[in-house]
Amino acid sequence: MQLYYTTVLYIIALVYFVVAPCIDGFIFTKIHITSTSLSSTSSSEMISDEVLFSSLTNSRIGTIEDASDASIKPEDVIPLIMHSLNNNDVPSKDAGLRLVWGFSSEITKHIFKYNITEFIESCHETANEFPTSFYGIAMNGKSWEVETDINRVGGENGWIATQVMKSISSDGRMRRWQWELRKNRRPPCLDCWRIEKIASSDRNGDFQASDRGDGWSD
Repeated sequence: MQLYYTTVLYIIALVYFVVAPCIDGFIFTKIHITSTSLSSTSSSEMISDEVLFSSLTNSRIGTIEDASDASIKPEDVIPLIMHSLNNNDVPSKDAGLRLVWGFSSEITKHIFKYNITEFIESCHETANEFPTSFYGIAMNGKSWEVETDINRVGGENGWIATQVMKSISSDGRMRRWQWELRKNRRPPCLDCWRIEKIASSDRNGDFQASDRGDGWSD
């Protein structure tokens, strides 16, 4: 009987000192491999997202050269302008507003007597004073999104295009904007798209303020 207990104790000791560490090592190794695999997957997904984001041409910040690029389509203008205004001082001070000036039609430039300095000062004043103004939205707003497909008046060869954008101001108010773009039909910058006007909606998102008579306000 004593020999039996001795044998049992020996087996228990063998399991504890020899087999158990091997099992622990196996478990640790499996956990380590699993966590490494998960970490690797997360890194792969992160890289994939970054690549996807950087491949979206409509999320880039514009340069002044874009204003004279006839290959830019009308549907690319709004994202280009909005991303640039949202990052107005990238890559240099007021680069976003200078890009808008480049894309502006002769009507806007005539209003400011072709003085870009006055234009930039006016945009900053408007943005700071009126959150629901276009520049208040574009430079300080919470969000924006293009709501409609581009509408080419006269088909693919038409020289007028319209598109509607929805935005939320810094104080949470909603506005819609109807962009009208026109293709430049004579040099310089022949066939380049220009911003003719940007019409604002009322607080309900309508472009005809039907409720003005009932206490309409911003």
